[in-house]
Amino acid sequence: MNDHDSIALEEPFVTALDQAVAFVRDRFRPAGVIVSGTIIRGAPDPTSDLDVAAVHDAPWRQRVQRHFNAVPAEIFVNSPGRLARTFAEEVASARPVMLHMIATGRIVFDPEGVMRQLQHTAARVLAEGPRPSAESLTLAHYGIVTALEDAEDLRHRDPDRAAAMLVVAVLDAARLYFRLGNAWMPREKELLRALDVAEPDLARLIRQVIAGDVLDARIIAARQAVHRIAGETRFFPWDSAPQPD
Repeated sequence: MNDHDSIALEEPFVTALDQAVAFVRDRFRPAGVIVSGTIIRGAPDPTSDLDVAAVHDAPWRQRVQRHFNAVPAEIFVNSPGRLARTFAEEVASARPVMLHMIATGRIVFDPEGVMRQLQHTAARVLAEGPRPSAESLTLAHYGIVTALEDAEDLRHRDPDRAAAMLVVAVLDAARLYFRLGNAWMPREKELLRALDVAEPDLARLIRQVIAGDVLDARIIAARQAVHRIAGETRFFPWDSAPQPD
């Protein structure tokens, strides 16, 4: 199967896609190739690239970055077994990078139907939703609280570093918001826009932390945001599960 010709693109993307697919087929002899991203969806940003996922039978994986017709392309080559493990890891982390790439991409080479089956699997897993463990959620919460406390410790002797740590903390909290709701985390560049839609007041607090001028006010806003998302904003006791040595 080959949907390559049905993808409506303009230059320089038409030639870039032709060259990228030819490169992948010649170098990796894949069983299937799929392309995705904003270019393929017809809404590229100035820095958009082609995302190309290929599946092959060899027991190794590789990532390759190239320019084709001056268009950047990221190429991900995996075995079916490696993709299955990646899908499982993304379910646990609630971050569906490869799942989204496979489920929403356009198949450009698939003579045996391998990529079509993987696409069906990815779409099903996305529909089922993530399954983060309670321990992973607690660990994420603890990391956010630690960053808040470190920022407060540094507020006088290194205010710039404190401000940077606050931004990290509230962005991690925004990600945790979606995970606590058993929702897939939005892509990074859509994180705050998704929060604007889901919880506008919470999004405004986080934006105050990111863009505010007064450090003490930003610390207060950060603690308010974290409290709304996860409750505790200071050190709290917890036990991890026993781990093998």
